[in-house]
Amino acid sequence: MTFHADISSLPNSMRALRVHGFGDWDRWSLDQVDLPALHRDYVLVRVHASTISYVDLLLANGGYQVKPHLPMTPGTEFSGVVAAIGPDAQTDLAVGQRVAGTAFGGSWAEFVQTKAHQLVPLAETSDMHAAASLCITAATANYALTHRTSISPGDAVLVLGASGGVGLAAVQLASSRGATVIAGSSHGANAHLLADAGAHHCVDTARADWREQLKSLAPSGIDVVVDTLGDRWTEPAFRSLAWGGRHLVIGFAGGEIPTLKTNLPLLKGAAMIGVDIRQFGERQPQAAHANLSETAELLARGVIRTPIAAKYTGAQWRQAITHAQERGVWGKVSMDWVF
Repeated sequence: MTFHADISSLPNSMRALRVHGFGDWDRWSLDQVDLPALHRDYVLVRVHASTISYVDLLLANGGYQVKPHLPMTPGTEFSGVVAAIGPDAQTDLAVGQRVAGTAFGGSWAEFVQTKAHQLVPLAETSDMHAAASLCITAATANYALTHRTSISPGDAVLVLGASGGVGLAAVQLASSRGATVIAGSSHGANAHLLADAGAHHCVDTARADWREQLKSLAPSGIDVVVDTLGDRWTEPAFRSLAWGGRHLVIGFAGGEIPTLKTNLPLLKGAAMIGVDIRQFGERQPQAAHANLSETAELLARGVIRTPIAAKYTGAQWRQAITHAQERGVWGKVSMDWVF
């Protein structure tokens, strides 16, 4: 087997955080494992940083809709440097190039391999920790508001879970396109930070009267709902749509998967639209890669900015995950694998 790089310079093993059993941190460990055997059409990346997302934790705890085989290494988004390129990989990337990427698990480690279309080059000036959340968190917001629907100047956009990673990126993106952005968040202390990110108004979704707040801010109704919460927030948000509105279903960080009476879309002339970045990448790889490239450009231009709440080394994974799960965390928690 030949590669586009001299792999003899690479180590034979690496450190990786592995889950040996769901639901119990005592069955997680930072292990020394063999370097993955590079598939012929894959790219091997030396990971610099990987961020912690809601999906990562669902996957690692066995709560995601697809259950991985054990032992497994979590982590779906990362930044790093190209270490080797399989001989059948169709890519313009070069060994040594800085990239951001995504994989369905595996990036909480010193090396990860993935398909070339799941990687995007980074400018030399890009912050590697901020860029680590580009290919899932930021790319989901761009996919939602560019490819699943569109935003016009003057549209009223409600972002549920606006303090989260995808929500914050959606606030920034919708604001940049001239929408009137209403940020829904249960963390009142983040209101001024959301305003700095481009939100024109904030509603406290922890309050029982949050829909009344919404009506006073958008009496003609909401044009687009970006819903990362689900649970008890979905139906009131859908009922708040204007005629012809669009409700983007991204996730269920609120806990429960809600149900919705089908007469509501009929009465509103409205659409409920699914936004699944993983299936998008699997089913439409070329379009997904174009979305990554668009998102990287938005990051480079400063349209989307990812604040980093804290940086930990991979050896500090317990502290990192604990921090990421704290209420009201502003920005992403990142793990550094250059340690």
